[in-house]
Amino acid sequence: MTPDNQLDLRSRHPNFQFFLDINENESERIRENYVCYLDERYGEAPLQTLDIFPSNLPNSPILIFIHGGYWRALDKRSYSFIAEPFVKNNITTCIVNYRLIPTVDMGTVLNDITASISWVQKEASGYSGSSNELILCGHSAGGHLALMTYLMNENLRSTVRVICSLSGIFNLESVKNSYLNEVLQLNEDDVEFYSVSNKNLSAFKCPVLLSVGSEETNFFIEQSKNLYTENRLKTPIEYYEYPKQNHYQIVHKMGQEDSPLVNFILERI
Repeated sequence: MTPDNQLDLRSRHPNFQFFLDINENESERIRENYVCYLDERYGEAPLQTLDIFPSNLPNSPILIFIHGGYWRALDKRSYSFIAEPFVKNNITTCIVNYRLIPTVDMGTVLNDITASISWVQKEASGYSGSSNELILCGHSAGGHLALMTYLMNENLRSTVRVICSLSGIFNLESVKNSYLNEVLQLNEDDVEFYSVSNKNLSAFKCPVLLSVGSEETNFFIEQSKNLYTENRLKTPIEYYEYPKQNHYQIVHKMGQEDSPLVNFILERI
């Protein structure tokens, strides 16, 4: 079994609400101060929605951010803060919701992400975006979904300019062998099919950043470090261990204009 203390982050960080409050407060500030289109619908289900913060220039790149929550929790509304540094740099930013396990299974979660991206591409011009210049980003489970979506959709690859995965989970065997599987109900076939770690990452033709905080658990550090080590010679993949950041803190850096994470993206589009 995967030790709970490697995955149960709320127990590891009893002050977790402090970090979540930062997300909420900053996100509310962004929604109040930037043009935004909230709860745009890419499907019929209540969670098949996304929030869009358009660039000030037409035909701009589009960043699509996928939230974490172990595929079973959290909401896009807590991540509006991601948009600020990108809108300032003329990048339309979309924060995506998706249906959550156990209401649906992992395959449906990935189908939702694909559907949301297809909708964004179709509607791009109405939000100052270019359908052929996409940036995929995600945190934790969202980091996994960003990479898997690229791998599962060959027709999407030519439109993706850069991918940034924060604290991603790439080998689902450890998740299956943990308390999380009481809800996720992953089986061996799921682990085989939906793990990034056993895929041929030479399929990635765009720059990929795997970043993790130096103060995260060994589980999260090893997920990114191992994926980087095993693939760095065959794909344009980079690894950055962000100093003095835990799992809750590193995502804040995606909302800060001077951070290495944001700069990685801006320098490659």
